[in-house]
Amino acid sequence: MKPDKKMINYFKKWEGMGTLGIGLLGVGFLLLWLGMSYFSYILSMLSILLGLAAFLYGNIGRGNATQVDDTIKRHWESIRFPELEEDASLRKRTPKNAEELTFEGFEMRNGLYFKKKKDASVISSEYTCVKAIVLTDALYLKKCTFSLISEEKSTQTVEILFSDIRDIEVVRETLMVGHGEKPQFRVKTCHIVITHGDGERILLPKQEDAYVEEYVQDLKKKFGI
Repeated sequence: MKPDKKMINYFKKWEGMGTLGIGLLGVGFLLLWLGMSYFSYILSMLSILLGLAAFLYGNIGRGNATQVDDTIKRHWESIRFPELEEDASLRKRTPKNAEELTFEGFEMRNGLYFKKKKDASVISSEYTCVKAIVLTDALYLKKCTFSLISEEKSTQTVEILFSDIRDIEVVRETLMVGHGEKPQFRVKTCHIVITHGDGERILLPKQEDAYVEEYVQDLKKKFGI
């Protein structure tokens, strides 16, 4: 699928370039206003030109964080469960106030585009969101992994009977990732991994926090593990 060049530039271009451009423009206009000497006039013109170039380079033809948030929101809203009402067998196994579980996070693997944000967190050009409905005897989930730089996406629908669940655990990894040959970013990942059936595993991205282990224990109790 055709890539979105603006969103690729969002990951490739330095985010501070536009801010630097504004700063240089401010310095240039200040020197021009003071007008102390011919040298300051030349310096102000140079600063204004460099500032304008930096501002345009940093902002024109480049996506932004709002577009990232909008894309994630759009895919979240696309995950629905009409079959729980339309399919009689599923409808019978769906509690009246069925609990919905959600999982989400950026994918971390070599070959994707990566960007370090102002808060030092690292994001990638691929995202996963999962919605799971707790049935009376199973976990019914839909997983969507999609690109932030193109229309590429993959979806998965899985029904896991509680009786088939072998284990639920937290898996953490520390990785070096990047888009080119040399990894540039050190990242940490956290997934809740459900092992079921004959050793099949499904990875559910989870934000690392002090309560993730407790959350897994609650899931085990809920599913009778």
